[in-house]
Amino acid sequence: MNKTILLFALPLIIFSSCKKEVTEVKQVDQAFSALYTIQSGDWKTTDNGFSYSVNFNIPELDNIIYQNGAVLVYLSFNGTSYYEALPQVFDGITYGAIHGNGYVGIDMSALSGNAITPPSQPVSAKIVLIDATKLALHKDINFKDLQQVERAFNIK
Repeated sequence: MNKTILLFALPLIIFSSCKKEVTEVKQVDQAFSALYTIQSGDWKTTDNGFSYSVNFNIPELDNIIYQNGAVLVYLSFNGTSYYEALPQVFDGITYGAIHGNGYVGIDMSALSGNAITPPSQPVSAKIVLIDATKLALHKDINFKDLQQVERAFNIK
């Protein structure tokens, strides 16, 4: 009788100790880039021409990227084939970038504090968003070098 009970109890012990857990893990490793053209009429001033700014709606710039990722902004002037990382000083004008959830702003003002006029030619802006996971994998990247960033994060 003891052998019969043991025989029936053994499968119960074996199969009851097996617990099947399904865990779905999604890892998001993304880097986005977008190219924008800033026309001369796109620049806006609120201080009678002492500074100008332009804003871009970027819905991909979510709270995760805002809190833990990176937002990189580059400008190309007068159709040149290279991009300058912001912040930057170009011909006595300072260019900077700010960002928040869903937007990136680019601003400009004179180093001298004088009133300025915005560029009369189109300016190309390249905005790169990097997810925090991807960013952590590339600690040695020079983020001022757009070509190095594009290679490291496989941006086309």
